[in-house]
Amino acid sequence: MPKEKTPSEVLSDLMNVPFPNVAYLEAMKRVIAMQKRMLDDVHQNLDKWFERRAEGADAALTMINDLRGERDTEKRAEAWQRWVSGAMARIMDDVQTQFDMMSKITGQLAENGEVKLPPEMKAHPLNGKAGAHVIPKKPSAPRAKAPEPRDTPGSTH
Repeated sequence: MPKEKTPSEVLSDLMNVPFPNVAYLEAMKRVIAMQKRMLDDVHQNLDKWFERRAEGADAALTMINDLRGERDTEKRAEAWQRWVSGAMARIMDDVQTQFDMMSKITGQLAENGEVKLPPEMKAHPLNGKAGAHVIPKKPSAPRAKAPEPRDTPGSTH
């Protein structure tokens, strides 16, 4: 059973840990700010999703009420079609919301590998030094060209 450290031993251990520098603290503030922005976006998307689910529940109840006691098959089909059309529109809204969110996330990287930072974050570079925020690209290995099929005597193509 390991011996528990006394408060003075814990403080003594902490004395050997380097305290974060200003650049590190600024970088952490930006990371937390970015996480907050992402969480706010996810929260908004979930609110919209739940609104669409509530609309779907209301639409289903409306369809059931329209079908109740209705003998005309054409009117029954119209009620069902209204519900299906609304359900498909809500699904497409879900897909569009996800697409927009992924576009926003992936849009943070430009084609040349530079991170697009919001203006309020450009005042303090991530590494504490001035300059562009560039993510180095991995060099791609040249692809070997597949050999062309050759005609050999007796072969058919």
